Amino acid sequence: MATMTEATLRWTGGTMFEAAGTNGATLQIDMPIELDGTGNGFHPMELLLHALGGCMAVTLAQILTRQRLALDAYTVTLWGERAEQPPTRYTHIVVEHRFRGQGLTRANLERLVSMVEERYCAVAATLPHGLAEQVVIIEDGVMGVGF
Repeated sequence: MATMTEATLRWTGGTMFEAAGTNGATLQIDMPIELDGTGNGFHPMELLLHALGGCMAVTLAQILTRQRLALDAYTVTLWGERAEQPPTRYTHIVVEHRFRGQGLTRANLERLVSMVEERYCAVAATLPHGLAEQVVIIEDGVMGVGF
């Protein structure tokens, strides 16, 4: 049987909605001011970037823990380039991973990021293949571009 996921949004006025997770966590969803929203919540396309980054990050953190590699710091930043014409979908997404920790190697991190994006991150698998074409890995303050 397929796994089902439920999302509930409750309108709170104007263009603002409150999203509730099954664990009771909530977040506000709204449109940006330039699109007639109040700008007080996350806008839907921003949430898509957060979902992609979150999916990859938690999976990578789990794998690194299983490899007995400790993270001192880990930040994921995403930039999405959007089409000019409606529906202004993302045409390109850059995902930057910044890792710091003992025993982390560029080769292992590049392999893991690629593996997570291609095989384990359900959000990446849901998006069109090749949308997140560039992954930047930064370790110990040295920037390198992988893939």
